[in-house]
Parts: sequence; structure tokens; C-alpha cells
Amino acid sequence: MKKFCVLTALILVLGAAAFADDAKVMPMMVGRVYVAPTYSFALGSYDAGANYDSFDDTPGLQLFNLSFALEYGVIDWITAAVQWAPGWTPWSNADNLAASNQSIKTLAAASGKDPEAIVNGVADLFVGAKIQILGEKAPVKSSQFRLALGPGVVVPLPGPDFDEEVDNLLKGDTMTINKLDNHVFAAGARLYFDYIINEHFFINLYNETLFYPLKQDLNKDGPNLAMAKEGLAANLAGPFPALVPELDKIEGEVNYKYRLTFEVEPAYTTSIAPGISVTASLPINYRFIPPYDYSVDVPATLSASPAAGGVNKALAAAGLDEGVPQHSLNLKPTVAFFFTKTPTPLEFELYYDVPVLGKNIAAARHSLTLMAKIYFALPGRPQ
Repeated sequence: MKKFCVLTALILVLGAAAFADDAKVMPMMVGRVYVAPTYSFALGSYDAGANYDSFDDTPGLQLFNLSFALEYGVIDWITAAVQWAPGWTPWSNADNLAASNQSIKTLAAASGKDPEAIVNGVADLFVGAKIQILGEKAPVKSSQFRLALGPGVVVPLPGPDFDEEVDNLLKGDTMTINKLDNHVFAAGARLYFDYIINEHFFINLYNETLFYPLKQDLNKDGPNLAMAKEGLAANLAGPFPALVPELDKIEGEVNYKYRLTFEVEPAYTTSIAPGISVTASLPINYRFIPPYDYSVDVPATLSASPAAGGVNKALAAAGLDEGVPQHSLNLKPTVAFFFTKTPTPLEFELYYDVPVLGKNIAAARHSLTLMAKIYFALPGRPQ
């Protein structure tokens, strides 16, 4: 069960720094729209000792995701942005991942069907700005370095109700086994620093730090609490049938604390034809998520009953007593083509996100993304 608990927190590494960028900002009254389709699949997992284990049935998880963003240059050194990444997942298949979990298989057996699972849904919105502090048109002038700060907030969008999803599992229907994001308010900042070596080559350093001041309902965090209560109901039905209705009164919250992302990206740009330039880069991305804090409220009718020990043991086995730290290191080789002689400037970026190392990663996912950026300028902008 512990391994499944890690899964419920780690699906959302999709799009980790999906729109991580350099320290450039948009010119005044110039904007761009991003559209980024992604195909992602998981072939294995990393345990607490950073050991990689391949899934018996691969891929364990597949999904298709669409991400979007809008950026607009308010002035020459401030860009406003709305980013939806990972965005919307309209299709996924997590049957193999669900079938590898004994707790899910046990509950699904009541329906007489193999578990069918998905991770469809939406992620949360990031709304913020990028303020260039150091650069050619920034308040502090420099042609060799760029420094930008990006404050912002995460606007939560609705996620699954896992009480309902576990009911779907028991009925033999398709179950959503994971949320795509935390679906709770967060605030923080992004820091961008570019060292410009020459006109073709620069190195970017990036950090994103998000804080979660509010807690999330455990029934919206993942299926662990709902599954634990179903298992307890089956165990108590014989010796303590009067206590079964009391299981519905078990509630809880999770504190996500914060999330850290760091990235180093060397990038090389050159012109290959009039109006066409190509950029090749190799981002190295590291993400850390601290152990979540769980608080579970067990009603007195259960905590003072002869079944109290079994209830506490089941909740602990579901991973609701303590969280685990999560580490992931990914490489993202990228190539981008920028067209400036089209009716509106266009940029196409292709990257492959591959896991290199991790700890407590239940779905170490590969992702292939094609990102299109469409530029526009408002009439009357300063030249």
C-alpha cells in the first residue's frame, strides 16, 4: 500500500517546469500563445533507495496532455503570464498500474472485473509576472547577464472526489486513481538568471519555489483514505457490524508544505537560413517535494472501541501516518526552430523528458512534447 501512496503524489510531476524559461521578457505590447501537446508513459519506478524497478506490464501508465499559456509584455521589462501546465489530460490508461497494486485488485475483485483506471483531469493555473531586473532594457543595464524574478500564485481547479472514484472501482467502472495537481492555493516565485557567453551561447539557471499555506481534504488528495475505509468495512462487518457506519466519519487533511524545482540549461542558437534560427539545449531538472503532513480525525466511537487498534493500523498502512520525501532528476534534450518571416513569428520546440534518477517515484515517466509558440503584436506599440 505504501507504494501506491507515493503514486498518488507523484503523477503531478508531468509538466515539471514545462514552461521553465530563460530570463528574457516580452517586448512591450508583444505577446505569445503556447500550445503544447504531450505524450507521456511510465516504464518503471524508483524506490526509497533510488533503485529503479521496471513494471511487469509495461507501460504501466500512458497519457496524452494538452498545456497552454499566454504571455504579454506590459512594458519592456515586465511580462504578465497565465500558464496552464500540465493543463488538461483528456486520455490516459493506468490499467497496468492499478493491476500492480494489491489493495486495488482486492477491492476490484468484488465486482468480478479487472481494475480499469485513468488519470484524466485538469491541473491548476499559474498566474504571475516576469520582472527583468538585470538586462539590456531592464532597470539595471547589462549585456552579459540577465536576471528576472517571477512572482505568482497557483489558482486551484477542481479535481476528483476519491470517495466517488473508489465507489466506481467497487462497481467495476473506470476509476480515476490520481489527481493531476494538488488543487489547492499556492504562492511563490520563479528566479531566472542567464549568463550570456556570446551571441550564440548562454547558460540559464532557474528556480521555482511554491508554498502551500492551505491544507487539502484527504478525500481530494488521493484514494488512500477511501480505500482504507472500504477495507476496514469488510474486516469489521463480521465482529463489529455496528461500527461500520462510523467509518464514514473518518476525515483528514494533508499539508503539502512547499515544492522546489531547479534547472540548469546550456543553450546554443544559430541562424540556418534567412528568417530561420535553431536553438539546441539540454535542461537538467531537479525537483524536491518534502514529506507531506497528514492529520486524520477518527471519531470517538471508533477510537474508544475494541477495533481502535485495527483502525489505526489500517490508516498507517495506507500511508496516512507520515509522508515520504520525493526527489526526481530529469534530462530534457530540446531543439527549437524560430521563424520570423512568416505572417506572424512562429516557434516550434520539441523536447524529450527522460527520468535519470529518483527516490519514492512510483511512476518514472518519459514525456515527448511538441510546443508551438505563436507571437503577436498590438498596433501602436513602440518600435
